[in-house]
Amino acid sequence: MEEKVVLSSILRKFTIQSLQTREELQPIGELILRPEKGILIKLERRETS
Repeated sequence: MEEKVVLSSILRKFTIQSLQTREELQPIGELILRPEKGILIKLERRETS
């Protein structure tokens, strides 16, 4: 539950943008499909009104 609260707070306060294209990501087929080397993202603070 705590993880959901933290993620919700991040999504409300920041715009998230991937720094890689889908073609650059190498998925690993395990029980859960995930990228081989992680995903690089850019967080940009949202403007408050």
